[in-house]
Amino acid sequence: MSVPPLFIAENQVRSLLNMADALAALEDFFALPCGEKPQDKANLPRQRALLPDGFFNVMAAKAPARDVFGLKAYYRSGGNGGYHVLLYSVERGDLLAVIEANYMSQLRTGAASGLAAKYMARQDATEMALIGTGKQAFWQVAAVAGVRQLNSVRIFGRTSARAVELAERVQAELGVAAMAVSTAREAVESADIVATITTSATPVCQSGWVQAGTHINAAGANTSARQELETGLVQRAATLATDDVEQARMEAAEFLAVDRQGAMNWASVLTLDELCAGKPGRQSQQDISIFKSLGVAMEDVALASVLYQRALANT
Repeated sequence: MSVPPLFIAENQVRSLLNMADALAALEDFFALPCGEKPQDKANLPRQRALLPDGFFNVMAAKAPARDVFGLKAYYRSGGNGGYHVLLYSVERGDLLAVIEANYMSQLRTGAASGLAAKYMARQDATEMALIGTGKQAFWQVAAVAGVRQLNSVRIFGRTSARAVELAERVQAELGVAAMAVSTAREAVESADIVATITTSATPVCQSGWVQAGTHINAAGANTSARQELETGLVQRAATLATDDVEQARMEAAEFLAVDRQGAMNWASVLTLDELCAGKPGRQSQQDISIFKSLGVAMEDVALASVLYQRALANT
């Protein structure tokens, strides 16, 4: 007899998960052995449906070596929107949980960038640049602060007041010195780690601003119509990584721009599971490395699995 699914509301998600939990959950998940059969690890890339005044997107994944699979659905219509994750048992097919996933989505996107920085950024990286001040922006800094000892963060956004507000939040909640700056270039120059988290259709980070040895998390664009990094910057990088290469071939505008020039070596692109399993993300202190974050369902299922177990223990 099946058990009714848990409904895990947004406020409960916030009480059960923080950034440290998200980093640990994703790292544990990606480090799991994937097996030799394609069905041992399954990630269904994002499927998009346009609405008259918005969109409805769905993606799904199965967790390797775990008895769960799930799907994430999210929409935006007329100024309203929301994120939900449905978690199922692989063995029984039962629906285990319905999760309100706005906050969880912010955590998982940040945590993916944090893991990339852990394995790709220089060990002595202390200065961070952040371009973008939306809902996801704080969590990009929080995740990196969880894997590197940051001394300062320089923040640029289109609205200076929001950049100032975000800098104050970073200082108050993370204990990291932060300041708003007037240009993206001012933020990026001399940074050891750069995070872009914008919806810009054109590059917000130029190659000429980036010093040798920098790691970049490009986390804002998840469609081939939006490109945050200048193509020349991608071509300078010694190491490229992403959440899922198949999805990147459809959505990673920065990589696709290089591909159109006939210069993209897809076989060399690393994934988070390879990095977490021990594949080197950096060969030298002078390398530029780039993580192209797209947000994949595997990450949502990883967090949802941990969240479900905690919520179940509290019932």
